[in-house]
Parts: sequence; C-alpha cells; structure tokens
Amino acid sequence: MADDVALPLSTIPPESFMTRELESLAQALFYQFREMSFDGTGISWETYGAGETQAMQVIERLAKQHGFETHWDPAQILIVRLQGSEPGMTAVATGSHLDSVPQGGNYDGAAGVIGGLIALLAAKDRGGPRRPMEMLVLRGEESAWFGGPCYFGSRAMFGQLTGADLASQHRDNGLSLAEQMRACGVDLTRIEAQDVIRNPDELHSWLEIHIEPGPVLIARDKPVGLVTGIRGNVRHRRVVCRGQAAHSGAVPRWLRHDAVLAMAELLMRMDEHWRVLLEWGEDLVVTSGIVETNPNEHAVSRVPGEVSFALEYRSQDAKTLGSFGNLVRSECEQISVKRGVTF
Repeated sequence: MADDVALPLSTIPPESFMTRELESLAQALFYQFREMSFDGTGISWETYGAGETQAMQVIERLAKQHGFETHWDPAQILIVRLQGSEPGMTAVATGSHLDSVPQGGNYDGAAGVIGGLIALLAAKDRGGPRRPMEMLVLRGEESAWFGGPCYFGSRAMFGQLTGADLASQHRDNGLSLAEQMRACGVDLTRIEAQDVIRNPDELHSWLEIHIEPGPVLIARDKPVGLVTGIRGNVRHRRVVCRGQAAHSGAVPRWLRHDAVLAMAELLMRMDEHWRVLLEWGEDLVVTSGIVETNPNEHAVSRVPGEVSFALEYRSQDAKTLGSFGNLVRSECEQISVKRGVTF
C-alpha cells in the first residue's frame, strides 16, 4: 500500500462513513498491518503468536470506537457483532484469519477481516440490518508454523481440536501448540475437553472474501470470482528414499542405487500422471515443497544414499485423491525394483 493513499486511523471520524471514507479506512488498515510486521519481503504473523494478537487488537479497538459489541471466545477468537432490529434471529457471519505464512502477503486473510468490518460499518451507516451481523477474526488457520496441521482456531471453536494438534511443535521456538495457545489466553481446559464453543446452528450463513492465492483471476482479467469448491489434500510430510551411498568416481551407473535419482524419477512419473489426469478432466494439483539430503553426509563427490522429501496432492474429488495415492504407491514399488532403493 503506497504511503500517499494511507490515512492515519485517527483522522477518520466515526460518524463519517460514506463510500470514500470506507475505502480510506480499509487502505489505512492495510497500511497499518503492513507497517506492524513488514520485514522487507512480506509479513509474518505466527499462529497464536504476538503479532497475530496485536493485529486483532487493532480491529477490536476500531470496532469499539464505532459502537460495536466485541468479545473474545475461549479459543481467543475475536467476535465483532452488529445487533439487528430482530436480535432473536441467527446472525449472518463473515470474517477471516490474521495469521500468515512466514513472509506472507499483506492481504491474505486480512482482506476478509477488513472487508467484513467494512461491511458491518456500511450496514450500520444505512440504519442497521434486520438480522444480526457478526465478523469473526479467526486465528491459527495457517499450516506453516506447526508442521502441517491447520485451522486451529475454527476447529477449537467447534470442539474438533485433537491432542495430536495440541502437541504439534512450533517450527522455530519448539513450543507446543498448547503452550502457544496458553500464552495467548486460551482456555485450554475447554479446548482439551473438545467443548463446542459455538454451535454452527447459531449462524445463518457465512460469507467471506479472500485474496486469490494464485494467478488465475489475473490471467483471465477478472476482478472477482465465486468459489465453487475447495481442494482437500493428502500430505506425506516426510517420505524417505533409501539407496546406497557410493563414490561418484568409482561406481558405474549399473551398480548405483542413487536415492536422489530415484526420487526424481518418482516425481517426474507423478507429474506425467498429473498431466494425463488433467486431460481426462480430473481436478488435481501436485507439489513437492521440501527436498533434503543429509547435510552431515552429502557431498559433491558422493552418490546420495538417502533423500527425504514432502509430497502433497490436492483435489476437489475424494476419489481422485484415492486413485492418485494408489498411483504413488505403485510407482514407488516399480522404481524400488528398478533402482534397488526403498521408499
């Protein structure tokens, strides 16, 4: 957000909410969030971390300034409520999360939070809704900080957080999720008991805007799209291929059991399966985001005897996920025989 379009929050009076003022407020919030955490590349707000909490407090203070009801639930999710003319009706809810991946984008999650707050302000300015409206600032939605599990805040709200989730370790500080949550004021007794903090039946509907984490809308010159499906995923966080270490100058190709080449062949075969499945009309994406040889053993002159890698595949169709998983196992078996390795 350029400095010349960002207005300090203090210059925007609560009683002045027309279209231009709402746009200026959104710009000011995005700018303030960026200034709070920009590190030269992106922003880094940890799941159940101090930066995430501080950003939520900015939203809370602004909401209170403009007369909204606010409270934090036992999972430390912030709820901003605009009462309707018929308060007994279930609420229309909106919102998003404020944690980010390391060096993430300033609009990821924040667009839904700021957009949700703007929607409540606009509704209030127009005399208020008939049905109550709520904006939820969720937390702990990202998977990057605790090794893969995600949606901690929303799952805690619905009593679905498990002991394994709570034992997950932070990628940097080594704290468990439970310790990280406790430091943020979470009522762990209720979370560990899997109490349902919020019954979904209390909400009439959920509407959320979110920045697209990909280039499709830009490539098609579309300003907005409607989400028709979200891909579920299968994640193998650490696949290990074991071959046999050897001297790179002394061992000929026919006697090698190169773990890296075996992994590379597997990934290339899966990439070809992916291409064919797309031609058949299947929905699928495939990623290997982590590849590692042992830094204590690897060398330019050493045939690698072991390599570990991550493998994730996503689809909107559970059957496609199952079929692709079977292909992965089948290819691992074939390459194991061919190259004398194991997966």
